[in-house]
Amino acid sequence: MTRAPGTVLTDADVVPNPSADNVTERVLIAGEHYAEPMIHRSLKVAEGTSGLRIDPAHDEYLYVIDGDLDVTIQGERVSAAAGTAFQILAGEAWQITVSAGSAHVLSFLVPAPVSPWATALAKPVDRVEHVARLGAQAQEAATADRQFEVLFNRDRGSRGATMFVGFIPTSGAPEHYHLYDEICVIIRGNGVLHTCGTRQPISTGSAFHVAPRLLHALENPNPEDLWLLGVFRPEGSAAAAYYPDGRPAPNNED
Repeated sequence: MTRAPGTVLTDADVVPNPSADNVTERVLIAGEHYAEPMIHRSLKVAEGTSGLRIDPAHDEYLYVIDGDLDVTIQGERVSAAAGTAFQILAGEAWQITVSAGSAHVLSFLVPAPVSPWATALAKPVDRVEHVARLGAQAQEAATADRQFEVLFNRDRGSRGATMFVGFIPTSGAPEHYHLYDEICVIIRGNGVLHTCGTRQPISTGSAFHVAPRLLHALENPNPEDLWLLGVFRPEGSAAAAYYPDGRPAPNNED
């Protein structure tokens, strides 16, 4: 089913794909009708070790939203808990192991520079870091007193996209747009997404696609910050936002 940009989806809205191992996969954002689209999947991982996964066409970004697990990338095994992120380049082999219980992992597929547009967007990198942990990087300023923390960008070996976590305070972000293409997932808290003349409730696990120049705003009515995980391409600054009249938002570095 085709979903318009800005449509909020959760695991409950999607039928899982058949699985041959311990990973139940739901595709929340499939990118229908877009050339070289980004894709977002929700992975529920049961006890055991998954099959070996290799994707020659996409760089993949993972974020552990719940549970304890190990991720093995190119033979290197790393223990992870909630707040751990992974970057896996196209063609690299990886698998997930859960020793006890279960885990919930968010997956984002970004076209690798093997096709014309992805090649044009790709930036040279000096080194690739496979692991990032939330809280280990410095927070930076964005619009409306928001802060964000970058997990992966060009400095950490990401050639085509940026992954970050934004911390949205009470009242939220004003209506704005970006020039980049973005997938957003709420990883803590709840609130409201305003877009296309609608108000949609959002909570942990809610996902939506923000196409370039799509006006949107996030409302947080709670005293605690709303946490938003974002992956956007091309790689750049998470502070690059514009108001409806075209004015750059404060702290827009681009």
